[in-house]
Amino acid sequence: MNPKLEKYGNWFLQLALALLVFFGFLRPYVIEAYRIPTPSMSPTLPVGDHLLVLKSENGQQIPFSDRMQPLLHNFRGERRWLLMPATGSVELGESIVFRYPVNEEVTFIKRVVAVEGDSVRVRNDTLYVNGEPSPFAVAHQDRFNSSIIDEQWPDCLPYLNSNNAIADLAYNEIVSRVVLDNGGNPVYIVPVGNVFMMGDNRDHSSDSRIWGSVDLELVKGQAVVTYWSWQLGNGLPKIGRIARLVR
Repeated sequence: MNPKLEKYGNWFLQLALALLVFFGFLRPYVIEAYRIPTPSMSPTLPVGDHLLVLKSENGQQIPFSDRMQPLLHNFRGERRWLLMPATGSVELGESIVFRYPVNEEVTFIKRVVAVEGDSVRVRNDTLYVNGEPSPFAVAHQDRFNSSIIDEQWPDCLPYLNSNNAIADLAYNEIVSRVVLDNGGNPVYIVPVGNVFMMGDNRDHSSDSRIWGSVDLELVKGQAVVTYWSWQLGNGLPKIGRIARLVR
């Protein structure tokens, strides 16, 4: 065989094997692509960012286990599927991709601002976790157009519920976890096996203040890097955002 043809043949074979590994194994079980569709995480993750999500850290869903679970198994999962063993854990401050609790066919991305056992309260545009101001979820705030959930949460929940002010409000689930802290303030306690999610652009974010905390079994993985950034019909790709680690 011509040495040059053999060289190119080997190169194409290696490329084909690499693509087979990525799309046949890495993509379903380790890495998944995700596109930012809304400004809820802006400016940290603006609309049009394309991310790679590390799925194995939190235990990826086992295919077809939502249809029929084996009689004997040692995998995690008590909802609609079984999960592979996790290689890590969800940490405070991570940007996480997860299944929307209201509709598990929909995928969201938010930041973990509190974990199980933490108390959460929002007062006058400040997020308090365990009684202390949180460094998270303050990337953008509209001081001139704040909402009631930024002024007094969870105090505002009865008002929201009685006025049907917000869609997908998990009122009963959230208020069942509300207690009074040492100062007599209503606070929400994050349940065991759950995390509390908020958007960095929280004035324009539907998050755990509305639909409750997120069960860890709904977590798909951590967003780790932006590999592309472009919004259709909105100018040229943002070259400066390519290959940026997600903070």
